[in-house]
Amino acid sequence: MSVYERLEPLKLYALHQNSLIDCEITVYEEVFLRIRQALDEILAQAFVQTATGAGLLMHEKLVGLYERPGLSRDTRRALVLYRRSIAPFDFNLSGMISSIRAAGLEAEIEEDYAGEKLIVTAKQLIDEFFDLDAVKARLFSMLPAHLEAEFDIGYMTWDMFDSYETKWDKWDSLDFTWEDFDMGADILFS
Repeated sequence: MSVYERLEPLKLYALHQNSLIDCEITVYEEVFLRIRQALDEILAQAFVQTATGAGLLMHEKLVGLYERPGLSRDTRRALVLYRRSIAPFDFNLSGMISSIRAAGLEAEIEEDYAGEKLIVTAKQLIDEFFDLDAVKARLFSMLPAHLEAEFDIGYMTWDMFDSYETKWDKWDSLDFTWEDFDMGADILFS
């Protein structure tokens, strides 16, 4: 409801065009509109799901992430939400999988009860800029301390590489990164 619509029934003001009150109301409406837009922007930046630009960057900093302009906004939001979803009592299987996502890794966990360890099988890094060693260090801080954790990130040996009998220039032209080799060389060469 506009200011005019609120004041008109009162019949206290001459609300015709170009009157002093008309000019004053026009200014108030413009100011209220700008305040409303600013409040809407603040509200949008307050929630990870709607934050953009500097607001999303602030959410990332709150959970220990740094600016990565190459990632999509949705991926950045997902990483923040994963990190914020960790609760103190998340030491069950689904909670540990959430912790792994929060560290930046899509993975499966197998529980080896007899060996008292967890086997974490990596599927992919959520953020290609994450360093696998940094992700593993973060995971060790999140996983239960009383259990050993074993990481299966795929493997590639020089013997496997040599068995493909392909010249290095050919492999190099495929533009794989070392991370690609680490995370799934057995799949890359199949």
